[in-house]
Amino acid sequence: MIRVLAVLSALLLVGPGCSSDDPADDGDEQPQGDGGTGPGDGGTTGRCEPFGRFGPQGTTFTLPGPNAGGELYVPDVQKSFPAVDWKTLDRLYIRAGQYTLINLGNLPDRDASRPLVITNTGGQVVIRPKAGSTQGYIWSMGGGSNWVLTGRYDPESGTGHEDFPGHRCGQYATSRERYGILSDDIFLSGGHMGLGIGGAHSFEVEFLEITRAGFAGLRINRAAVDGVVPPLNDIKLHDLYIHDTASEAIYFGSTQGAPTPLATHLKVYNNRLVRTGTESLQLQNLGDGTEVHHNVFAFGAIDWRAAFQGYQDNNSQAQVRAGHIRFHHNVFVGGAAALLNFFAGPETGDLPLNVEFSDNYFADTLWLGIYFGGNSGATAATSKYLWENNAFRGLDFGYDSVYPTTTDPGVVFSIAAAITSPISLKDNRWEGGRKLVAGLNGGSGTSGVVMASGNVNGVVPALAFVDTGLPAGTPTRKLERWAPKATLSPGQPEVTYAAGALVMHDAKLYRARVQNTNKVPSANPTEWEPLPLPVDDLRTAPDSEWAKRGIGLLDVAL
Repeated sequence: MIRVLAVLSALLLVGPGCSSDDPADDGDEQPQGDGGTGPGDGGTTGRCEPFGRFGPQGTTFTLPGPNAGGELYVPDVQKSFPAVDWKTLDRLYIRAGQYTLINLGNLPDRDASRPLVITNTGGQVVIRPKAGSTQGYIWSMGGGSNWVLTGRYDPESGTGHEDFPGHRCGQYATSRERYGILSDDIFLSGGHMGLGIGGAHSFEVEFLEITRAGFAGLRINRAAVDGVVPPLNDIKLHDLYIHDTASEAIYFGSTQGAPTPLATHLKVYNNRLVRTGTESLQLQNLGDGTEVHHNVFAFGAIDWRAAFQGYQDNNSQAQVRAGHIRFHHNVFVGGAAALLNFFAGPETGDLPLNVEFSDNYFADTLWLGIYFGGNSGATAATSKYLWENNAFRGLDFGYDSVYPTTTDPGVVFSIAAAITSPISLKDNRWEGGRKLVAGLNGGSGTSGVVMASGNVNGVVPALAFVDTGLPAGTPTRKLERWAPKATLSPGQPEVTYAAGALVMHDAKLYRARVQNTNKVPSANPTEWEPLPLPVDDLRTAPDSEWAKRGIGLLDVAL
């Protein structure tokens, strides 16, 4: 399932609630709020983070606006603007406007105590190519360290614009197209990323909207050059709204062979990754200090019948290499294969692994809960894995409708024989008639390297969101991307949609009025009823068990 995208990687090298900051990296990060509303909150009743996130505005420089072709092409910002003091500049502004392409390269290396903040000014920045364009990418940034890319509205820090606050103060339901920076690839090319970042480390990306990417929404990578492995450390990705992508929402790290950059201290939190053609989240080469928490990964792999390649249809995928790594308080809902495709892949010299998955909610797929593959490597005896207080439901086998040779796995966890490190399964809950893991009857005992205790098989309440914007009662698995044929199924049969079926087509929502086959939704109103766009207020419903446990996107301070 892991694949090599050498051409795409080369391209990159050239060119819940109102939580905003990742708190101190002490291993106990939680969403924060200021306890009330304030000026500029738009009259909402949600909690609002205080202004002043980046300190005073300080010194500024504004880039030129789009040229006659709509492009901002500055592959070497330092060379192009030598009069700017790139060591001390506080704000790098992108003028509001419609862009067909942005390339900002050779960003400066900055001191961590004084990062360069890159943001929109004067209104919204929209990157959207023209239909029919043959351009190779739409948005590329690269180089440097200790910079922040943000569309956050913050008048005290001089970032963003008041008309484009995104989800500030809990305005998730009205945040679509209201972020300071919007990337919309219009599904122009299967090789396009909504934003590609290469050649950089120690940076932060927040308060952006990325949609209709022809491949991944956000792609981040560095590659070894002549055996020299560059750093890919200290990256923060948070408060992002990435939706309706052809493939992954976030595709981080390298899938190529060793040596690869080790991602230490990666922080991924408070994101909405929604309606992706393949995996919602794909992370590789995770290292010490990585933490993935309070995210919603929803409606993954909706293009599983006709994706670009077979078996790219898990909700999410992660590969770990070294050190202490935590996934906690996330929501993984919707997939076709595994809800999490998980791999261990230590390289020579890596630290032992200490991986924890705690207080996550997994639901609604057609094959497996967790696939644990890869190998334990040289650190097998000193590495360990803990799965604690997680919940699983909606594991209803149906994967054979596209892949007829597959069978019901009968378990929640499938663990490869090459994993020889100890695995603890503690106080998890799962619903349905499956075993928790092969060789184990009930929720306690041992089976190979697995030690289980306190796990309970029983009813797991469904987690509800504040408002998806879908018709009431829509199950996660009911929504798919429209396809004329199941191109990944033997014989590529045409897909027949039953009356009432819900599909996405060109990022728009339709419901089948009648049973139909090979009727393009946008061109056949007799067969398909257009519905309002999903609003994606994916905060965990308040007063529920899951909200009380702090799982998912929240708008209370914990």
